[in-house]
Amino acid sequence: MFRISKTFRNRLERIYLFANTDYYARYYGSKLGILWAFLKPFFHIMVLYVTFSYLIFRQRDPHFILYLFTGIITWQYFSEMTNTSINLFSKQRNILQNSDMPKIDLFWALLGSKFWGYLINFMIFIVFYVVFFNPVFSLKYFFLIPVWLGLSMFSLGFAFYLATFFIYLRDLDHLWSIVLMAGFWMVPIIWNYKILEDTYQFMNYIPITAFLIDIRQIVLHDELPNMHYLVTALIVSFLIAFTGYIFMQRKSKKALEFL
Repeated sequence: MFRISKTFRNRLERIYLFANTDYYARYYGSKLGILWAFLKPFFHIMVLYVTFSYLIFRQRDPHFILYLFTGIITWQYFSEMTNTSINLFSKQRNILQNSDMPKIDLFWALLGSKFWGYLINFMIFIVFYVVFFNPVFSLKYFFLIPVWLGLSMFSLGFAFYLATFFIYLRDLDHLWSIVLMAGFWMVPIIWNYKILEDTYQFMNYIPITAFLIDIRQIVLHDELPNMHYLVTALIVSFLIAFTGYIFMQRKSKKALEFL
């Protein structure tokens, strides 16, 4: 019933190829290859589990490790997506110069690669959750779909801006690393997000904060996300993605001249 044009099909295949190449390239040359995609998050969560459950917070709630890991992998997704996007045009300048490939396809490929890595981390987390704890699985997990969609659009929007600004500001990668470092401590990754309700309620309207809280509400507490904050975060994220795309399209027209 639905026919996909050959041009569009070729475009999807090209995006998939770029995403697949970007994902596998990070493990190229290693003995275990793609197996590291599963081993790294597994050992990561095990190290955190031993450290925080038996050494640092021996007397605290053991569920803290779940709280911590969901925060780390979610922030890591946003961090890797934005960090990699900064050099996207310079890394792919030969392709941009010698083909009529739409620049946005590079961003779709990057998003696909990073989100696939995030999903693998999340699956490892679920396995750990099942083995060491007693999770509750319900239909509320379907609310992860709009949360992840919003998180992806939020990350994509920043990627548009960062990749374009880097053409004109080559110190941006250093500046952004400082922003990410500050953001790691300002977003409730290792501290209790309930503090925001008492003192810093405005931070609930920051998309990355809202999405992180929603993921924990759904997965760890089997609760529905706060729809007010979720809808607001989705609207803001799509606006950032849309304006970022427009900015990238207009300002990067002369990108190849600067690269």
